[in-house]
Amino acid sequence: MSAMQAAAANVPASAVVSLRKPVLIAAGVAVVGLVVCGLLDHIVMGILGAIGLALGAVNTRMLQKSVAKVISSPNPSRTAIGRTSVPRLMVITAIAFALGIFVRPDGLGVFFGLAIFQVIIIATTAQPVLKERRK
Repeated sequence: MSAMQAAAANVPASAVVSLRKPVLIAAGVAVVGLVVCGLLDHIVMGILGAIGLALGAVNTRMLQKSVAKVISSPNPSRTAIGRTSVPRLMVITAIAFALGIFVRPDGLGVFFGLAIFQVIIIATTAQPVLKERRK
């Protein structure tokens, strides 16, 4: 068993992130964002914010799959994780930049959505870890 596999085996089950809660929170944020942006006559920004939240969720799910695949391989390495991350991040970045450039100024909603999803995923990941540490 490699050091990476041993480290993965020692991760408490409560720290493994289920995307159910973050996706539900993101859906609620998307609805609120759509309403607020609609009231401010920027419904396209609200739609693109929801798309940004969805891209964040897709990115996180793809990250989980690629890390699980690398860790379960016979020779896991950080380089292998990097090789799977770069193409995924390039595609998501290209989509976000294209929307941001071609749908000005409302295209910023994609970046807001991506950033907000990162805050959501960090908060939902940190919560069980902090609870575990308090015990």
